[in-house]
Amino acid sequence: MPTMIKKDDKAMEPPNEKPHRKIERDDVPESSNHIPPPESGVLKGGKVNSKTRALKAVTSIIADADENPQKKVNNETNGVQKQKTEDLSKRIGKFEYLFYKFLLVLLYICFGLFRYGQYQYHKMKLRIFSIIYNHAYTPQLIRQDVIPLKKIPKRLAAILEVKPVGDVGGGVTGLLNDASEIVCWTVSAGIKHLMLYDYDGILQRNVPELRMEIHSNLAKYFGPAHVPNYAVKIPHSNKIFYNLDGIETETDVGNEIEANQEKDKIAIEISLLSNRDGRETIVDLTKTMAELCAVNELSVSDITMDLVDSELKQLVGPEPDLLLYFGPSLDLQGFPPWHIRLTEFYWEKDNNEVIYSVFIRGLRQYAGCKVNVGK
Repeated sequence: MPTMIKKDDKAMEPPNEKPHRKIERDDVPESSNHIPPPESGVLKGGKVNSKTRALKAVTSIIADADENPQKKVNNETNGVQKQKTEDLSKRIGKFEYLFYKFLLVLLYICFGLFRYGQYQYHKMKLRIFSIIYNHAYTPQLIRQDVIPLKKIPKRLAAILEVKPVGDVGGGVTGLLNDASEIVCWTVSAGIKHLMLYDYDGILQRNVPELRMEIHSNLAKYFGPAHVPNYAVKIPHSNKIFYNLDGIETETDVGNEIEANQEKDKIAIEISLLSNRDGRETIVDLTKTMAELCAVNELSVSDITMDLVDSELKQLVGPEPDLLLYFGPSLDLQGFPPWHIRLTEFYWEKDNNEVIYSVFIRGLRQYAGCKVNVGK
């Protein structure tokens, strides 16, 4: 009977075999992409969780691998969008420019049409007034226009300017004719003091020609045998030119006795002013007073408003009650500022001619105004 060899249990074990150890989750390094095996408990009852965990791990690996290309794509996309935005902004800016340009042109056209209509309206109004107020070179008709007025100015002033030589009534000849026409209207209206102002002093330099023009127009209005007596005064040079009974004489302003005797015989006194009689006269008067104070011939306490007013009246003349301007818009052109403190102004819009309708309408406005004298 064969002998049964009894094998040792230890001899049956493989040599040098290490005992099996369960791999824990902590044994896997964090930086490794190795997916740890699921625990036994999870394999039995959690197959879904292990698959989800594995899918997340794979997704994170793919995302890390594609991170840089994705950024590059995003940058390119952002650059394209930015370029499109810039192009759109340029298009919008160009559209806005064209829109505002069109709007500006439209406003300019509308204003031009409005201004043209306004100009034609004013011109038509002046033509109608010229028909209504037609003096026909007759002093009686002018007197009829003036008689209904409640009051008329005692002193009248007018600003004249030289027109271009090529225009109707232009040049020095046209200026002299305009001045003589105003003189005739003023005499016919019964006003005894007239100031004629031109900036450059052309009237002052052409007194002989002006006197001839005045005499000619007065003869046209009143007849050669009934020309009214008049005097032309130049305050700056202290000269007065009289035309008494057809005889022309020259008198110094300083000779008060002779001047007063002849002043009573004239129908109108015409003062010729320029820019020299404006601010420059005030400056010269101020310098003279300062020099007198320096040599103790005048004290500072003696310099009052009344003294300045009286001196300027002697140098330039009294303040006018009404100032007429025969231009499209009011322009004083350096008229003596001291002499227009209480003066009424009148002009017609879009008018550039010396016409009788402006003259008589100015008198009508003055008749209806109320002068408060600062009260």
